[in-house]
Amino acid sequence: MVSENTAIAKLIAHLAEMASRKTALKLGYKSQFDYCISSLNLSEGAVPARIHVANVSRRFPQLLVALAESSISLTVAALLAPHLTEDNVNDLLSDCAGMTRRQTEEYLVVLKSKPVFEPSIRKRPSSGELTAAVPEPSPRDKPAPSPPIVETPKSSPTILQPAREEVFNFRFSADKGFKDKLERLAEVTGVENAQKHMAEVLEAALDIALEKKDPKKKLERRRKRQGSTTAKSRSNEISKKDKPAESRYVASEVSERVHERDSYECTYRGPDGRRCTARVGLHLDHKRPFGIFRSNDESIMRLLCPAHNLLEAERVYGPAFIQQKIAERRKSR
Repeated sequence: MVSENTAIAKLIAHLAEMASRKTALKLGYKSQFDYCISSLNLSEGAVPARIHVANVSRRFPQLLVALAESSISLTVAALLAPHLTEDNVNDLLSDCAGMTRRQTEEYLVVLKSKPVFEPSIRKRPSSGELTAAVPEPSPRDKPAPSPPIVETPKSSPTILQPAREEVFNFRFSADKGFKDKLERLAEVTGVENAQKHMAEVLEAALDIALEKKDPKKKLERRRKRQGSTTAKSRSNEISKKDKPAESRYVASEVSERVHERDSYECTYRGPDGRRCTARVGLHLDHKRPFGIFRSNDESIMRLLCPAHNLLEAERVYGPAFIQQKIAERRKSR
């Protein structure tokens, strides 16, 4: 048991150090999670707790020491992590030493502050029947309002699993607005009985969305429209290549060709040539920084995922400058 916990502690320390240096991104992985799956061969279910504990241990190294000394398990460390502060970290780790998961959960209930209630009577939301005496928090103890919680039936989690060859089962919960849109789309696309033919309706929605958003579809439509004018259009671009760009705006046609050239995937490569596999939220990036060279030429454009785009920006301009710009943008919203 001691050797197992020591190995876990070493892994957590390794992940914490990698996170602080952004090493996974620099090696070409799209995230720390991807690194744990692809390089360390950890199971997907095992990764979140380890990453979470690693991130918290950067602020509270006592957590790492407790793991290495086997006074707490990884499960207990993950439960304690959200509750640790500079004032209570030593007490919590001492109190929970040797505890099981259930014992730790019961212990943590005590930490949750409870408001002081003042008596009041409110009508129950459901119509009819009884009125209930429901205690209401006094103004001084009311917690800050939180966003509404949409309850998902425990028996119906989001599921995507193969059923047969070329056939998949989908199951998820959605609100009434989604249901209304589904039924309306069935009406406008001529699908009878949306509930029975849900796959047909959703496939129509996907086709419509991809037709509008997918750079590949946009490029196909553009080529059909342009036909023989493409060569002329490209020659006009070449003639403008040497002129300094006035803004970061990149023509849609150029963006679509860059997406196609880069196979709709992040192009970042690590030192060993490993290419990032991210395909979500891709950004157009200037290999020669626009702020310095003022050029939107297609040959110096590339696709990067958000994480590698930020990594490259920090490499060129420095982390402090980029974080300042991000903070300024957030304030202006």
